[in-house]
Amino acid sequence: MLVISSREFRQNQRLYFDKADKGEQIIVQRGRDKSYALTPISEDDI
Repeated sequence: MLVISSREFRQNQRLYFDKADKGEQIIVQRGRDKSYALTPISEDDI
């Protein structure tokens, strides 16, 4: 699992989208009390 800041995510979005596509868990922290998981979805999920 990789934990990054929202600033790091904004600066390197392509890198983290590629990592998520390859199965790596990405957590984006926004401030001290908010976190988000970057998770790819398939067409079946929509």
